[in-house]
Amino acid sequence: MKQVKIFSTATIFSIFYFTQVAVANTVENTNTLPVELTIAGAFKSQPLVQLNFTANEQDNVFKILITDEAGVELYNNEVKGTVFSKQFLLDTDDLGDAVLYFEITGKKSGNKTVYKLNRQQQVTQKLNVVKL
Repeated sequence: MKQVKIFSTATIFSIFYFTQVAVANTVENTNTLPVELTIAGAFKSQPLVQLNFTANEQDNVFKILITDEAGVELYNNEVKGTVFSKQFLLDTDDLGDAVLYFEITGKKSGNKTVYKLNRQQQVTQKLNVVKL
């Protein structure tokens, strides 16, 4: 009887513990913006990146700020909408191997998301050996 009581107490304690951890994790994720930076491809051998927004009606105004590693402001604009995309063509001839920071801020909520974008070049050679 004593073992059953100890086991049931331990079970109840673990249920409360894991429930609080799950609730704490959902609270932390509410401060993120509904934005995602993806590589959309290339246009005339220049990289094309795309910001995808999936906002709600309450927080639908965003400030986009693009800076380089020295803090030089390359782009600064406000956009408004709920579900939309914005594309940026990066001129690698001008930028070189510079590191870019995409900072997106929700105007009403004040939440901020920052993406770091750096360019890495790799030269790949492929050699096939075929037995005749």
